Amino acid sequence: MTPRSAQHGTIRLERRYKAVPARVFAAWAEPKARAKWDAPGRWVIAEQSFDFREGGRERKRFGPRDDPRFVADTLYLDIVPDRRIVFSYSMTSRGTPISVSLTTVEITPDEQQTKLLLTEQVAFLDGNDNAANREEGLASMLDKIGESLAA
Repeated sequence: MTPRSAQHGTIRLERRYKAVPARVFAAWAEPKARAKWDAPGRWVIAEQSFDFREGGRERKRFGPRDDPRFVADTLYLDIVPDRRIVFSYSMTSRGTPISVSLTTVEITPDEQQTKLLLTEQVAFLDGNDNAANREEGLASMLDKIGESLAA
């Protein structure tokens, strides 16, 4: 029998963007804008549904170009335009559960910039993922938001 475990972690990432809160929010809310950053590093999105609204559900298959083996199933729990997004998601790799997360994105004006604070509370299942990998992926995605806003 395979040993079962759950490792818990909290990831907090902060970014400041030279854009108004409405533009930062739109990077999450608009399909074309989100497509520019919604996969970590050089990974690709092979399939994605888009239903950005409270109660909306999305499914994304993504990963390396030659092996998009990860699937994220997302449920949006709370959306305050230009200010806050709260969602939960589970992630699998080739059908094997690897994590379950609750993520809060807070968007606040900060002088001539916008501050984004992402907090993710996550349970990593059976040793199939870890906080360092997740933090690296999320940081990459937030950096890509900055690049897309600056373009």
